[in-house]
Amino acid sequence: MTKSAIRSLLRFLTNPSSVLWLCIAVTVYTTIMPLYRATMFLEIKYNEGWNAYNAAILAHHGFIYPVRYGWIMANYPVLSFFTIAQLGRFTHDYLYTGRFLSWLGLILSCIFVGIIVDHLTRSRRSGVLAGLICLALFCTCDHYNVGMNEPQLIAQAFFMAGLLLYVLYRDRPWTLAAIALLFVVGGNFKHNLIDFPIFLCIELLIVSRRRLAFFILMIAAFEVPAYYLNVHIGGPFFLDQLLVPRRYLWDKPLWVSFDYYIVLLIPVVAALYTLARSFRIPERRVIAIFFVVSFALDTYFSGGEGVSVNAFFSNTLALAIVLGLFLHDFGVPHPRLPGTSAQWNAAATLILFYWMLIPLACNDAFFPIENWNDLHAQQQRFTDQVKFMRAHPGPAICESILVCYYSDKPYIVDPFNSASLIHAGKLDENVLVGAIHAHQFAVLQFNKPPLANGLPDAPIERYTPAVLQAVRDNYTPAFRRSDSTIYIPASSIPSQPANPAPR
Repeated sequence: MTKSAIRSLLRFLTNPSSVLWLCIAVTVYTTIMPLYRATMFLEIKYNEGWNAYNAAILAHHGFIYPVRYGWIMANYPVLSFFTIAQLGRFTHDYLYTGRFLSWLGLILSCIFVGIIVDHLTRSRRSGVLAGLICLALFCTCDHYNVGMNEPQLIAQAFFMAGLLLYVLYRDRPWTLAAIALLFVVGGNFKHNLIDFPIFLCIELLIVSRRRLAFFILMIAAFEVPAYYLNVHIGGPFFLDQLLVPRRYLWDKPLWVSFDYYIVLLIPVVAALYTLARSFRIPERRVIAIFFVVSFALDTYFSGGEGVSVNAFFSNTLALAIVLGLFLHDFGVPHPRLPGTSAQWNAAATLILFYWMLIPLACNDAFFPIENWNDLHAQQQRFTDQVKFMRAHPGPAICESILVCYYSDKPYIVDPFNSASLIHAGKLDENVLVGAIHAHQFAVLQFNKPPLANGLPDAPIERYTPAVLQAVRDNYTPAFRRSDSTIYIPASSIPSQPANPAPR
């Protein structure tokens, strides 16, 4: 390559317009797989079928919190199920409605991140870059939770709208009341995003105790009617099911947080550099508090059984904002170093964005063609399972709840929550074991081939050893794929509809 060609390439890579388009290109590349997957007939993660069933119950005027502890549980607030049930009147499909809301929540959150950075830096370009890197972070670090039927992303859009209001209008008298309303609405989509009200309370404690008291009062004022609406719409045991016990794994936060952040090494270092400076700037202090609080709480909550890396979503939003500030501030104008501040900033911008290809590769989403073929194979296997299940009428238990949902099976057992209640001593596993011994289920679906000793291969957080032993003793595999096994009764005893759980 000649010197003139090198100079031309450097001019291209340091041109603000070229840098922006290169950043847009890598961001679009990261969205290909999760966006396409959201259109497909398959299960992305366990919660998809669980959310669809609960929306269907509400759509048919049933209660989702009818008992204190049952074999099916709904430990989310009612608003996400209610919203999908109402929109389902027009879409006629709860799964894809939930997936659309998930994407909508993510896009809105990224837009709010961009507006916040735009306001703090007075730079439209920095705001755009922050919004783009926010989208890239979500689509690379945890693409399995992007575009799935799960309310966390739409919930966080309401919380981010509250943060945006505080950044834009923190001195207006109505702001805290509006933020409290947005936080309560978001919390009634999904209740675990408590880092938002906590970090804002810390900020208000620094600014004004009177304003803090008013904010807490407004939260309480909106939360009381929200509680009664949950009970009225969802059923009398809303609070009991919301607080259903879950085991905590004390070693899990360490390795989960390490796995999540190690692939973001350079972006995290850049964020920490900017974070240290932001505490000293009053206008940016709330973002610095948001980052620290969300990191601490997200890491703690990641230790819950069944909690995925979506526990880090709040901190991912904070990271995107801080990186937007970094991209605005960074420059190395020093007489002993080559290049201008603009050139150093362009280099830093490209490094941060193209670093996103590392988590993309680590999460097996780097090659679109390979992913395309794999997704179509998954879709075919999922369709085969549904066809087999439909050919065997009668009640069923599915480790992949969405298989049962599309097979038109009654919603009888939620494997994860029922197993949690068994471990906590709230349900008697002998009831379920007895129903399996009596061949009261026409089919039982698992996500893996059986083990060498014949036991179904399933995690303990979904099935107890006694349940798996009962399946091996009374059922036989009749359908096998690389990612699924379906069992039918081992004898000719006919399947009889029965519900092993009180409703």
